[in-house]
Amino acid sequence: MAFASCLSALLTPACSLGQGVGCISGTLDVPQCWSGPFDLQPNFFAAIPTNGAALQIRVQNGIDYETFSDGLLIVVDDVGVVRGEAPKPSLLGQPLAVGLPPGVTAPGVPVTAVAQPPIVHATLYLERTCSTQNVALYALDAVSLEADGTCNRPEGGEAAQICDGADAGAAPGADAGAIAMTDMDAGGVDGSAPSTCTEFESAPLPGNIAASQIRFSALFDGNAGESSAEQRRTIADFDLYFGDPREACPGALGPPPRCRAHLKGRFDFYFERGRPAQPFP
Repeated sequence: MAFASCLSALLTPACSLGQGVGCISGTLDVPQCWSGPFDLQPNFFAAIPTNGAALQIRVQNGIDYETFSDGLLIVVDDVGVVRGEAPKPSLLGQPLAVGLPPGVTAPGVPVTAVAQPPIVHATLYLERTCSTQNVALYALDAVSLEADGTCNRPEGGEAAQICDGADAGAAPGADAGAIAMTDMDAGGVDGSAPSTCTEFESAPLPGNIAASQIRFSALFDGNAGESSAEQRRTIADFDLYFGDPREACPGALGPPPRCRAHLKGRFDFYFERGRPAQPFP
């Protein structure tokens, strides 16, 4: 009995890791894998501080390794910028653009200077759903929608993308405030009932283009030894458009890459420090 009690005491903290509430749903259009409605049903939530100012947020279905799971990985380049650590103004509660890191482009697409590059990046990995291929889609600051204004594949199949200097619509990153976000539900991990996915009222951009955004209401400060529950909490809601950068027109002539996924959602969880992964067999 003593052994069982000790074993229970050792295992109980581990069970609390990754707990939180949230939802991620929308539509996918991944060739040879998935086309239609999609619901991630996340049940694992983790914040991973780095040695610098960046923070990784992992929202996943299941507790397996990423290489065998479906999930969403969000990277915040500078936690202090979002939290508004002095003397910087807080960006909490404000929509933030989500896109590729500066200098990261697909082959054949030139690197261009961006006045205000996004400081938040998101990757959708579908290693379980699309197990026959290595699928990762990236939230982009501009994607091309279908004629009906969605990311749904037309019944007649995809139309060929015109890249010969065609009207590119809105420039990537344009009109970062085009998505109006409604207030989040009051539910959360503090004992209240879990909330449903927040609905967004997205305003279409010129040229049938859409942009990705996220809004943090709270963000973990990145201190692995933080004792304050308030500083360990992360709350966000988002409206993300994913694409494959390799589908961009060569030389960036033409519209942005085709939209391959449109996901809305929110999450609310506390950072829980766990035992680090063993770096050797």
